[in-house]
Amino acid sequence: MAYTKIRDFGVVERLGKMDVDVITLTPSTTTAECVAGDVIFQADELPNIVSVPGGRSLVHSIGVLDDDDNGQSIDIVFMDTTGLLDATSAGGTAIDAADGAIPDAILGVVNISTYFDGIAWQYGHKENIGLVLKAAAGTQSIYVSAVNRGSTATWTAAGLRLQIGVIKD
Repeated sequence: MAYTKIRDFGVVERLGKMDVDVITLTPSTTTAECVAGDVIFQADELPNIVSVPGGRSLVHSIGVLDDDDNGQSIDIVFMDTTGLLDATSAGGTAIDAADGAIPDAILGVVNISTYFDGIAWQYGHKENIGLVLKAAAGTQSIYVSAVNRGSTATWTAAGLRLQIGVIKD
């Protein structure tokens, strides 16, 4: 069981330790047509999303800028390893990870399904998430993938951008 040293720090020290950050990522999205259940991108690294190796952070918000104007419901999947959700590293096919290979690495999933329509682009956002991410020992990185949960769509190679608001430990 984890031991929390909450009494080792005063209120000012605890608040002073929290680091609020926005991590921006332009993932390598597949350019293949994606039906519902297909992987859009996978195992893209979010470096320094925690402040110390093996540390934790709290995901507060996620923004998705869809330059391709798809506005599809997508699942953002956070993992502590670089594992693949499907057999191809490029994505564009259905999830087919073997039992025990990837499920153990998944830290959480956040669905983005409501978008602001900017005519030629769309912006999806979710806030007050409260998802705790814990990096693997020796690293400050978390890995992220996305799965299409909407209708058939195609993205360009840099068609999505993520803005992940975190509070680091």
